[in-house]
This record gives sequence, structure tokens and C-alpha cells, in this order.
Amino acid sequence: MPSLLVQSCSATKNQVTKPTPAIEVYDGYFFRIIKKAMREGKFRSDLDFCILSAEHGILDPEDEITTYDRRMTAERAAELCGPVSSELQSRHENSDYETIILNLGNVYEMAVDGLSEEETVHVKSIDGDGIGFKGRQLKTLIRSDSLVEEAV
Repeated sequence: MPSLLVQSCSATKNQVTKPTPAIEVYDGYFFRIIKKAMREGKFRSDLDFCILSAEHGILDPEDEITTYDRRMTAERAAELCGPVSSELQSRHENSDYETIILNLGNVYEMAVDGLSEEETVHVKSIDGDGIGFKGRQLKTLIRSDSLVEEAV
């Protein structure tokens, strides 16, 4: 059964003026790990991913956006919480995801508050102190043939 990775957007972005796929706009540490695995053909086939954007809410990697400068704040997370949780719940139901895996910072987690309380959704988080530790967990998750449960 497939799983869904929800990756927060990044402050580091490629500067684009015309609509460009989101995966090409974001250029932060975690996106470099994801894009390298994709380039090398090593991104797990049973793992889908989407992006939690401070500006746009939930994006698919191919959704076209332009560069923006909006940081996630507690207020913005509260605005996005209902629509984001609903969208992820809908994706879970329509795609029969086994697990939704969150790679989000503390403020971004506020935008999915309540998702793990849904009885039908199994939610896991990539946790840990430090971006390097979380990066290694992400790399293991997206490249591993082991069960998602074991990688996170």
C-alpha cells in the first residue's frame, strides 16, 4: 500500500517569474535530498509526496507556482489548518494511503493539527533534533526498500 510524504516548503527558492513546477522552485535541504533521489531513479515507487506551502497550502510537485516570500506563522498555520487537514484526509481516502508521513517544522505542524486524531488516518512524523538528523531519516525513507514503518 502506498504512503504519502508531506514535506514543508523551504525558504530557499529558485527565483522564477513565470509559473514553474513547485518541485523546481523549492531548493532547500530536504528538497535537494528528494530531487537527487528522483534524478537517480531511487525515489520509492510506493511513496507519493506533496508540499505544504505557507503561501498555497497543499501543492503537488508538478503544480505550477512563482517565487514568493511568505513564512509560515502561527496565524497562517491556523488559517490553513482546516483546508490542509481536509485535503490530506481526502487524499488519504481517495488513494488508500497506508500512512501519511510528515516532515514539518513545529509551526508547520500547526497547519495539520487534528489530522492524527482522525481514526482512519495513520500519521507518522520524521522527528529529531537537527536538520542533518532529519535529513538522514528522510533519505532513508525515500530510498529504502524497507517498510515505511521501519524507516520513520
